[in-house]
Amino acid sequence: MNDRIKIDPTSLPTLRDLHRATFGIALMTTLLTIVAVLPAEYGVDPTGIGARLGLTALGELKHADTADAGSEEAAKPESPPVATFRTDEFTLTLAPNEGTEVKAAMAGEAQLIYSWTVQGGRVFYDFHGEPKGAPSDVFTSFEKGTAASAKGEFEAPFEGVHGWYWKNVGKQPVTIQLRTSGLYTSIARLQ
Repeated sequence: MNDRIKIDPTSLPTLRDLHRATFGIALMTTLLTIVAVLPAEYGVDPTGIGARLGLTALGELKHADTADAGSEEAAKPESPPVATFRTDEFTLTLAPNEGTEVKAAMAGEAQLIYSWTVQGGRVFYDFHGEPKGAPSDVFTSFEKGTAASAKGEFEAPFEGVHGWYWKNVGKQPVTIQLRTSGLYTSIARLQ
């Protein structure tokens, strides 16, 4: 059970042999990089061997494709921001008779889950949307009333900004806590 393999120390490579092998590998790697990788990847051929092997043309073709792709990207019109799933939270304090808005930029059919609660009273609210590019007086109200809280799910019927207008109708300051989650590109409080 205790069969051990005996190794003859004279059969092992010496430290000098290991250094030579390491130096040889480093030299071969450097030569391979200069002769093949630089011409094939970057179109740079310091030895001329890459041209004879057809590697320089390959590297130049890669660079031409990259340059063309860059100029095509520069010529394209700016694309709209991409909506990603996100979650946001706002805390808003309103003095008596003060109003404010929070709006989310949404694509048509994008979805939003929301909840808001009021501490210290009730507020008038108008949940509405404004189509992208429409005059500022064009909007669609989805829900309005006076309440101390609301929650729900919303699917944008058109591209634009959608959100809430709140007005403190009480005689004391109130604090509104808003939480949103969904697919929208941005959300902000408007003054």
